[in-house]
Amino acid sequence: MYQDRDLLRKICRKDQRGLEEAVNRYAGYLSAVIRRALGSAGNEGDVEELVSDAFLTLWQKAEGLREDSNLKFWLAVVARNLAFKRLGKQMLTEPLEEMNLFSGENLAEDLERREEQLQVRDLVAGMEAVDREIFLRFYFWQEQIDKISRETGLPSSTVKSRLRRGRAKLRKTLGKGGDRS
Repeated sequence: MYQDRDLLRKICRKDQRGLEEAVNRYAGYLSAVIRRALGSAGNEGDVEELVSDAFLTLWQKAEGLREDSNLKFWLAVVARNLAFKRLGKQMLTEPLEEMNLFSGENLAEDLERREEQLQVRDLVAGMEAVDREIFLRFYFWQEQIDKISRETGLPSSTVKSRLRRGRAKLRKTLGKGGDRS
């Protein structure tokens, strides 16, 4: 069995045997990372697809990795980010379309609420990737700031600041002033 350094050299040279060895060595580990990140929102098909995407990313970006890179850690970060990206897309599309937003009692209010929800979805979708991840993790997945900070590598003060800016942008766009933190 090759060391990670040898695997990276092979993959950088576009030697498929190196990639096959990396798949054999780390596919199970990446599956576990992705399952944990997706939680109940993913199925085995999602896990398999994201594992494949992680190895494809490795194949495409291996030349940019340093020879002393920790391959296992690098792959885990890529896999986790791919899973969060998948979750973000699901959170921004499926829940709104699947919800029964019309109660039938006041159509005007129902339509207004639907329009606001679509605006929020579009605003969140338009955020920078890191801001969108933080916003979704805090407001939709109800993760604590400390956990978001730890897993994104950002200081908690930065996470709080990005959340505050995101809320302000939402309030401004939706026509609601004032800070209600």
